[in-house]
Amino acid sequence: MELEDAILSTLKEIEDKGKSKLLQPKKKPFEVKEKKEISTEEDICNHKDNSEDSSMDEKAYLMSMRERLLVLFEGFQAPNNTNIEAKIDLTLNYLEYVLASIDTRLEKLR
Repeated sequence: MELEDAILSTLKEIEDKGKSKLLQPKKKPFEVKEKKEISTEEDICNHKDNSEDSSMDEKAYLMSMRERLLVLFEGFQAPNNTNIEAKIDLTLNYLEYVLASIDTRLEKLR
């Protein structure tokens, strides 16, 4: 039960960090609606900034997923593997969450 509590509290902390980022005004990812040439240096800088913002969002998302998976693996490697059914149940719930999260991000990209 201690391991499950540790994992849940870590996931809650990570979600709280994510929610605080969500509360900040989010910049819209760069979308190409019509082709136009970028002619001035200022336009080029703006174009790079938009691309960097969306790649930073993706990087933050992937780092968050990585941290969560590391916590999950640490939990499975813990020496007290007494309640394996609870660990499997927790893992299945987490994987379901990851799939839903990936689906949501894919919908945003479409």
